[in-house]
This record gives sequence, C-alpha cells and structure tokens, in this order.
Amino acid sequence: MSSERQNHRMPGQQQGFTLLELLIASIVFAIMAIMAYGGLQNILTNHEIVEASLKRLRQVQQAVTIINRDFSQIVNRPIRDGYGNLQANLKSDEATDELVEFTRGGRPNPAGLLRSSLQRVAYRTEDNKLIRSYWKDLDRVPEAEPLEKTLLDKVDKVTIRYLDDNANWQDQWPPVNTQVDNTLSNYPTPVAIEVVIKLDDWGEIRRLYSFQ
Repeated sequence: MSSERQNHRMPGQQQGFTLLELLIASIVFAIMAIMAYGGLQNILTNHEIVEASLKRLRQVQQAVTIINRDFSQIVNRPIRDGYGNLQANLKSDEATDELVEFTRGGRPNPAGLLRSSLQRVAYRTEDNKLIRSYWKDLDRVPEAEPLEKTLLDKVDKVTIRYLDDNANWQDQWPPVNTQVDNTLSNYPTPVAIEVVIKLDDWGEIRRLYSFQ
C-alpha cells in the first residue's frame, strides 16, 4: 500500500520550468545579448577610429618628411623649360598654378643609374589637397608632363613666405620689382623659407628652412 502511494507521488516530484520562468529567462538572455552586442559595437567603432587616426598620422608624417627633404635641399641650378626658356632655380608667383617650383638635390638613386642627382619639383593645392609634382629630367623636352602625388588631404590653406636680405618677408620669389637679367646671374637667393600648412583636423604645421 505504501509502495503504491510512493509510486503515485513520483510523477509529481518531477518539477520543470513554468512558462513564466521561461519568459523571464528569455528576457534576461535578450538583455544580456543586447548589452554584449552594444559593447562589441563600441569596441569595433573605437577600433575604426583608432585605425583612421593612425592612418592620418602616417600620412602627415610622411608628407612632412618629403617636404623637409625637398626644401632643405634646394640648390642653385636653373633649368630650361619645354620651350627652351631659362627658368630660375626657385620661383614662386601668382602667374602660375604652383605655390612654388624649385630644383633640389639628393635625389635617391638606389639602382645606380646614369642620371643626375638633382630633381625639379613643384607644389600646388587643388580640391583641399597638397600635391607634389616632379619631372624626370631637369631640362625638359616639349610637352614634358610632370608626375604627381597627393601628399595631404583635408588641407585648408598653404602659405609659403621668403625672407630677403633685408629681413623682410616676401609672399613671392623673387620679390616684386626685382630686376633679373636673362642669364639669371643676378637672381637673388632667399635667406630662409617658411612653409605653413593648415589642416582641417590637425591645425597648423609650420616649418622654417634656412639657407645662410
């Protein structure tokens, strides 16, 4: 008799989850999943921000390195353009699209080719970008086109000034009303050049190059 009663109670002793308990567990699981997804999304977003910042930092560092290399190695070597006209080693005026054009030394030659170590380069801004141009040969043939590379984007403004012998800053070179003959024998050389690059996200980058 007691055995029958015991067997009769056994099914009642097996307890499971009620519908309410399942519902609560589902809600808790959903909240935890949302929190985990939000945390993961924040991590991914922060990762993208850090990657973009590092990429921008590398771009700015590389651009400044190239600019330093170019401006610190300006040499007194005039060239002839595609029309055979003599051009000064350094020129900057409002008549051209370039901010500045000059001859620089120290051109890398890792392959040991039979070519000059000098190079003609120019800088200009276009569509909020700082663009560097260079020519394969110093003295150009007709219709010679330069090779171009964008050094920086998000460029708000680029200003280049030239310090003359009287310690006055000039916005172009040679200064206005400077008399230069056709042989460029009396072409003046600036005492120093100041380059100021204003970026939308980084502010101002200022560099000064002395030649005396």
